[in-house]
Amino acid sequence: MGKDDLSNKKRRKLNTTTSTENTKQSPTDIYKKVVEFEETEAQSRSADKDAVLFKKICQDVRQLFADIAELKVKGTEEAKEKIAAKRIEASLHLVALKKLNRLEKVRTRAGRDALHKEKQRVDSTHLLLQNLLYEADHLNKEVTKCLQFKSKDEEIELIPLEDFYKDAPSEISRPEITKMNEHQLQLARLEWELRQRRELAGACSELVASKERVAAAIAAARSRLDALAPHLRDVLKATKPLQECLALRLDEKRDETRAATLLPPPLFLLYANASAYSDALGVKNIIVGISGDEDEAKRLEQLSNVESELVVSNDSDSDQENNDEDQTETKKKRHHRSTKISKEEKAEAKKKEVLKKHPLNVQVTIKNNDGTAFNLIFSYMFHLKIVVVKFTMNFSKPVTGVSAADVLSGDCILNELYIGDTGNDSPHPATAYLLNAAGISEKFQHFIPEVGKPYIWAQRMCGLDFMVVETDTKKYNKNLQPCQSLSVASVESFIFTLKKRLKARIDLMKELQDLECGKILPAKGSEKACPVRLSGSLTQWQTVGWQEYSQASSTLFFISEGLVTADNMLYRAIITRQSAKLVAMVAISCDYPKQAPLFSLTLHWNGTHHAGTSDDIRDIERVINTDWQSTETRQSSLSSQILKLLICLDILLETTGSSEFPPDKVMLQSIRGRNRMKPYKFLNQGAGVFVQY
Repeated sequence: MGKDDLSNKKRRKLNTTTSTENTKQSPTDIYKKVVEFEETEAQSRSADKDAVLFKKICQDVRQLFADIAELKVKGTEEAKEKIAAKRIEASLHLVALKKLNRLEKVRTRAGRDALHKEKQRVDSTHLLLQNLLYEADHLNKEVTKCLQFKSKDEEIELIPLEDFYKDAPSEISRPEITKMNEHQLQLARLEWELRQRRELAGACSELVASKERVAAAIAAARSRLDALAPHLRDVLKATKPLQECLALRLDEKRDETRAATLLPPPLFLLYANASAYSDALGVKNIIVGISGDEDEAKRLEQLSNVESELVVSNDSDSDQENNDEDQTETKKKRHHRSTKISKEEKAEAKKKEVLKKHPLNVQVTIKNNDGTAFNLIFSYMFHLKIVVVKFTMNFSKPVTGVSAADVLSGDCILNELYIGDTGNDSPHPATAYLLNAAGISEKFQHFIPEVGKPYIWAQRMCGLDFMVVETDTKKYNKNLQPCQSLSVASVESFIFTLKKRLKARIDLMKELQDLECGKILPAKGSEKACPVRLSGSLTQWQTVGWQEYSQASSTLFFISEGLVTADNMLYRAIITRQSAKLVAMVAISCDYPKQAPLFSLTLHWNGTHHAGTSDDIRDIERVINTDWQSTETRQSSLSSQILKLLICLDILLETTGSSEFPPDKVMLQSIRGRNRMKPYKFLNQGAGVFVQY
């Protein structure tokens, strides 16, 4: 039985193998059929339904994995059988997932192929459109050329047609022909134009001959006048004793007038308007003069036709010229070596040429009633086309005190004479381009200590207003025409403003001299404003720098709000009373006394207190910095503010209840309200009483 079974099994296996070989097909044909089937199925099936089916199968697979995990924990035989069944089921789900994945890839590939075909079609259409647009643009240009074509005769400006028929003779106009034929009309008008121009040329020749005859007569008259000049000089020389007797400045005026003709137009306009203003007010207040080298000015006047573009010539051109000169000198003098100019020397020479000033300048001296004089020297820069100012001070009496002398320096007086005008940069927009064209890398601020400050008011006094100049890069180096009306208005306004600033600075200087000596004199009209005894004293007053001022903790708020900048005049005052010391950092603005000084306080007593940590110090600062406008005089006075600061310090210390500072002033209430306000306001009633604000 065993052998028969084995032979039957072998026979069945052999038959199965033979039938399999007969029915087996090639793998390539099967793969193609499967791919075609799946592509057809992917197109027929819905992608949304497949997505839902994919999610469902994934959820089933998660559930099967969870069930298998639970069955493994049990470990029974029945559980093993269930695990095997669930594994088979999970494998079938994975096969379904793979099929869904293949179907999705087939859809994606089909979409990409369709998109690629559409892109190719669009690109082909776009290229065709571009070709058509190019051809249309070319045709439009050709049409435009044809329409814009002009013959030479069209450039000739002919007389109007009505005048032609009215003035031209009939043998030229021929109206019976020209009115019917435009070409014949154009020829007739050109013939009439030629005849008229010949007649005008003859008349011009006659006028030129007449002009020459008049010029000869003028030359003869001028020679007679030149012969008369020596006799006039003798007459003027003979009148000098009479001029000295009558205190007339005719010779000086004559010399200044002769020198004024050599001034550049901006400085000449300044000199003329400032002299007229000086004559109106009298020489005691304003003196206007001209200084400088007249011979050099005459030489420059003769060379005025030389274009200033030579200054900004290329280095290559200058190097070539130097090489040519060296070769010429070598040929003439073989025994001498030609000296070569270094690049540094060339750059220095070019810088000097760009920063060159006119040899003549205008000096304006403004005097105060006490004899203090402020001298302004106006100079004109050739190539930069701006006016720069230098200044000096003449004091009638020596100034004592460091801080007092600082306020009368020229920079301090002229700083922000008008709002925002510090003179630290050129007002001409073309200055930077001119410096770059000359090969100068430094900014104009670098040369201000050497040449002077280009204040905006100085430009306006000379009739220059760069805000209305057209910024054309090809015209930035041409001469600017000064404005007469602008100069007239600016000269009067500037002199009035400067005299007002100078008087205010002299008053401030006197106040600072007293403060350095420890004296506090109240402003005029305020001696009776606060008749109380002061217990504190001013022990120190000195100038401080911006670094020291900005590092103080009490000044941070003023700096952050932009109320105090490095342009302000900065001081430190120390007020003491027994063991208490009050340090006041004072910032005085350029337009003092129009704007009151700002005080930032720090009190050293039982610790350190300032406005950021103490309400009392903040209240005192508010009173000192803002309440000066409520006084009777309504004027900002540094001494009055310091006097009020001394009073507020006494009030603060006397209301603390310390035995070191016994109260000696009449106060209705030492403190009031939730903020415990101190009575800093003084009422001039009876002997005087202090109340809260």
